[in-house]
Amino acid sequence: MQATFRTGLVGTGVYLVGHDGSWAEPHDVDVWLLLLFFPLVPLARWRVTATRIGEGHPEVWTLELALHARSRVPIVSALRRILRATGVAVLTLVLLGFAVWKVGTPWAAPALTALLGSVLSPGWLGKLGMALEMGVVLAGAAVPILVLMHLDERTPRVRLTSVLRARTAE
Repeated sequence: MQATFRTGLVGTGVYLVGHDGSWAEPHDVDVWLLLLFFPLVPLARWRVTATRIGEGHPEVWTLELALHARSRVPIVSALRRILRATGVAVLTLVLLGFAVWKVGTPWAAPALTALLGSVLSPGWLGKLGMALEMGVVLAGAAVPILVLMHLDERTPRVRLTSVLRARTAE
């Protein structure tokens, strides 16, 4: 069975999560159905080792998985993963949420006036405040994209048919 990185819709599909360390050593990984890397349904827990194949394609690389054992994902582990994903999603979106909430209400200029009012003129404070507000909007939009790109780089995807075949082999 194979697992690939950086293929398909970003973060949507069946993924192996919970890997940590070298793929050459046996590790327990959870097989999850994810939507934008948010865990929806735990499918199984596998004990796997893997070797990297497809060295010729640097943009997409593949792992050949050796499945040693299968089991169910414990409910406590599944709930913990969902809660952790919810926390990461909230933290990732908090900057964008703040920027959207404050659209049309200048918040940076009054704060800068309190901090730098004696140093800069009102014209400069207004421009600096607007630049800061736009920076927060752009950073808030970029952070979720960067988090998704990072997760796409390090989370292997497996085909749903491979998961179903592994279940029927039990």
